[in-house]
Amino acid sequence: MEVETITQETIKVEGMSCGHCEMRVKKAVEAVEGVRKAEVNLQNKQLTVEFEEGKTNLKKVKAAVREVGYEPI
Repeated sequence: MEVETITQETIKVEGMSCGHCEMRVKKAVEAVEGVRKAEVNLQNKQLTVEFEEGKTNLKKVKAAVREVGYEPI
């Protein structure tokens, strides 16, 4: 049986200015296959994401953020 490795990363996201922005980023990241959980903090402009390493990676998460118009740092 394969053991899943869960990774948690926190990244800065530029361009968010309201609750709508926050929800767009959260939904986009949660739609990435392998993402277990995404939490967006508008005040800190941060995204905390938990994902399965075998199914996705930080590059794909950042690409999802860019697709909805924000800039991950």
